[in-house]
Amino acid sequence: MSDDPAEDNERKVLDLVLHVEEQLESNPLAALELAEQAPPESAAHPEVRLARARAIAAAKGAPAARTALEALAKEEPHFAEARHALALVYEEVGELEACTRELLEVRRLDAVSDAKDGFSLDEVAERVKTISERVMDDLPAKFRRRLIGVPILIEERPSEDLVRERFDPRSLGLFEGPVDAERQIGDVAPTPTRIVLYAANLAAFVDLADEEELAAEVEVTLLHEIGHYFGLGEDELEALGLG
Repeated sequence: MSDDPAEDNERKVLDLVLHVEEQLESNPLAALELAEQAPPESAAHPEVRLARARAIAAAKGAPAARTALEALAKEEPHFAEARHALALVYEEVGELEACTRELLEVRRLDAVSDAKDGFSLDEVAERVKTISERVMDDLPAKFRRRLIGVPILIEERPSEDLVRERFDPRSLGLFEGPVDAERQIGDVAPTPTRIVLYAANLAAFVDLADEEELAAEVEVTLLHEIGHYFGLGEDELEALGLG
């Protein structure tokens, strides 16, 4: 325990949020109970309010968390995590215009945060490029041959145009264009096949000081998108540990 009450409260908030997050998937009702039992000095913290909203969504369905998330986003408009959670709720309830609005704001807020934190695209992109080349080299030859002509591109984050189509601005990667089977039979599509890795989102998802953690996430993301190229759906990728 420190002599600074504010510091002590921040530590309590972090511990509470971690405990709620740990319970979310396995026991959402227990997660919700934890969040709702937060002491007053912690309950009003934006992170705790978000954890509670996520617990509500997990326990009762996303629409049930709408009111809590709308209030949080209104009172904390620069809290990108809350805006992102609200966007997912709007998508689930079919309010697509509101969903798009929130996703675009998340993209903007994330870019502002990166700029303040001194994020360097060139540095991270070079590391991601090196890792992705190693992943490609480790693929069996028969798969490497079928990926000839499919570029692996590294961009900072999804474009505004993509986000306007409700593509998640925090996605780690993207596959678009004809799949392998279509290319094999010569089907022509207006969009060429490509795989994109988003360096800023990968950097936000892992501890950049941990090269093994970054390498593992780049590998999973790249193999996920390659799986889409070979026709695998999300459920199949999840079963392979690539969800």
